[in-house]
Amino acid sequence: MNPHIFRAYGIRGIYNKDFDKNDSFLIGKAFGSYIQKISGNRIVVGHDNRFSSDEINAHFTQGLLSTGCNITNVGYSLVPIIHYTVINQGFDGGVMITGSHNPKEFNGFKFEGKNAQTLFNQSIKEIEKLTETKKFITGNGEITYQDVFEGYMNAVISRIDLQQPLKIVIDAGNGTASGFAPILFERLGVKVIKKHCFLHGDYPYHIPDPEEKIAMDDAATEVLSQKADLGVGFDADGDRFGIIDEKGQVYENDKIMILLARDILKRNRGAKVLFDIKSSFVLPKEIEKAGGVPIMMQTGNPYFRATMEDDPQILLGGEVSGHTFIKDNYYGFDDGLFAAARVMEILSRAPHPFSEFFKDVVKTAHTEELRLPCPDNEKFEIEKAMKKEFRNNWETIEIDGVRVKFSETAWALVRASNTSPYLSLRFEAENDGKLREIIEIVEARLQKYPVVDTGCLKELLS
Repeated sequence: MNPHIFRAYGIRGIYNKDFDKNDSFLIGKAFGSYIQKISGNRIVVGHDNRFSSDEINAHFTQGLLSTGCNITNVGYSLVPIIHYTVINQGFDGGVMITGSHNPKEFNGFKFEGKNAQTLFNQSIKEIEKLTETKKFITGNGEITYQDVFEGYMNAVISRIDLQQPLKIVIDAGNGTASGFAPILFERLGVKVIKKHCFLHGDYPYHIPDPEEKIAMDDAATEVLSQKADLGVGFDADGDRFGIIDEKGQVYENDKIMILLARDILKRNRGAKVLFDIKSSFVLPKEIEKAGGVPIMMQTGNPYFRATMEDDPQILLGGEVSGHTFIKDNYYGFDDGLFAAARVMEILSRAPHPFSEFFKDVVKTAHTEELRLPCPDNEKFEIEKAMKKEFRNNWETIEIDGVRVKFSETAWALVRASNTSPYLSLRFEAENDGKLREIIEIVEARLQKYPVVDTGCLKELLS
């Protein structure tokens, strides 16, 4: 196994290059041994629709059974469905076999313990260590099969009340959400127009990643041609979503967080709202205006989950990537389908189209998240060097990479991704001229590191 598949909050790599079916068996034995030490042996397992997922599932499951774990296999599933099932059926842990938003050749594992708490950092290191030492628990577990989608769907439907009919375009990028999202929203009474919603593990049209604007282009075109009220994109395993308005405009999730925060804070003045370090400087200002308390966090869904669990005053959290955590009349885990349903509910109560929600929000010049390829074994050292260089000249926030404050309205972020071999960058400023200036500053410093592919920055500047 390539040791770099063991990442901060899961396992991910290229199947049959970084890990194979035998490694999947070992990972099953390691997870089974670890989870029994911390919580118990009742485990729910689901998987996405990548072509490699069935084979990985078969071998992982055999490893898990060999440790004495009793498995409920739910087949094709989504991360939020696994979360819901762990919580509502009292499982000791859950596993989603998925490559998430990555290209089709990737795959991996997302692990959770009791109450659907993501296993991350030290837990992943312990699982990795067990694959090396092979000090596995032995036993003879049993496997059962269950369809859990109906229970999850009813839980969502019971919490959503659409005040008027909506016409929505759904683009699931042929990922696993294709088999769930259209059914859920049709049950809610929405007129669903499907785009790339047949299951196909090759993802022939685009990678199911709503954070990538190019992956939302087809849905945006369909929204315009069908005169739909909204477009929604989902990633492959359903824990992230993206929104397109009636004009075909794609929204980053820090913008959608403004809408959700305003709605929740109407009923819960003084509540706290989490947002990640990649978010616009406009978001905390809007949270304060709505009567809430904004809190900046490091990027990463397990950090959001743990922080929200510890503080009952936090009712909402969201990352630019599309992970959205709603604890107002819900469970607080990241659920792209439920978050999208809440957005639809807000729209259904409005006497105006979606774009009108943002007519009073300050417009800025900004980039989406930029992913610069960088080797896993070098990205954190480069991040460390960038921190040192920037803090000598500007005010910085270093809770996750380095966010450089060039002025009150201009900032740049450089951070090493916890899930993939790249550096994550984002820029925002009050106008295009200032935006170009800060991109040039960062690009010049990254030129010192030839292993970093700065092609997208050069393209922006040209």
